[in-house]
Amino acid sequence: MDHRAILGLYAQGLFPMDDDGFEELPWWVADPRTVLPLDPESRAKLRRRVRRSIAVRDDWELRVSTAFDTVVEHCGRPRGAGDGVWLTPRMHALYRVLHAAGHAHTFEIWVGGDTLAAGLIAVTLGRAAMLESMWHRVPHAGNVLVSRTVDALAAAGATLCDIQTSTPHTLRLGAVEITRAEYERRLQAALQG
Repeated sequence: MDHRAILGLYAQGLFPMDDDGFEELPWWVADPRTVLPLDPESRAKLRRRVRRSIAVRDDWELRVSTAFDTVVEHCGRPRGAGDGVWLTPRMHALYRVLHAAGHAHTFEIWVGGDTLAAGLIAVTLGRAAMLESMWHRVPHAGNVLVSRTVDALAAAGATLCDIQTSTPHTLRLGAVEITRAEYERRLQAALQG
């Protein structure tokens, strides 16, 4: 699939999630849709919520797309015994296409200068960022990664941070569920801004 076609689907508010049972890559809609607010007050609240995680170490370092394939490969592994995998090889190929076109990135937390502690995949389009998947292998690194990523996105001018669906953990971090119609309104504003 061409990167313009993929981005066109994202621009319609769709997101991919694969399974070996599908002949073609399926694209989904969520209602409600979940976002991480990027305004200064919400980001400050998130930093306060994860302050214990941030304080665990003083060498958390955020890097962008320095280990793209490694992060995508880790995101594509089952989380536990019997868990399925939605980030299949064809999803990895899709992210590689978007990465080559400058629209897929990995945000990474490194510790000790050479240890990749956590990573997430983000697709960017206009002033919108869609956070697709995340993994961590160092305790607390995931919380630090989310906080540092939303700060970096806001600093880069993003106005929408989409995480598709919520979990109890993302809601504790400050994620907000909005209607599909409200999401589409915010997405169009981010694409035009």
